[in-house]
Amino acid sequence: MLRKWLLGIAAAVIIFTMLILLLGNRATEDTLLAKNIMEQANGGSKIVSLNQLTTFDWEKAQVYGPYTTRDAIEVTMDIQFKGSTSGIDVREDIFLLVFAKEGHAIKTAVLYRKVGDYTTKGGMLTPENDLLYIE
Repeated sequence: MLRKWLLGIAAAVIIFTMLILLLGNRATEDTLLAKNIMEQANGGSKIVSLNQLTTFDWEKAQVYGPYTTRDAIEVTMDIQFKGSTSGIDVREDIFLLVFAKEGHAIKTAVLYRKVGDYTTKGGMLTPENDLLYIE
């Protein structure tokens, strides 16, 4: 009986560890943030302050244009990226805004090109330099 309990506990620990490794540090898509950015752009704004729209802590962010690969995101931001890129590597109708903290991507926002192209001035975005430009 004790042996069955020990095997069950060991199996549960292994499964739990595998789930943490697979799902841990995974970037999630923030559809509300994307909606808010696009609403401002549709309203005529050419500059969006990300600090006013984000509800989470972040260290750096970057916006990526069509056909950007996951590897390019990891290299330019010096992070590990787990999560969906929303197919940006094969799509030309979106930009992907990626937020990172502690060496991992934590949030993404898919921004549609209907209202324009999204850029940064001066490179990587930070909480101190949080302006996203719409051209």
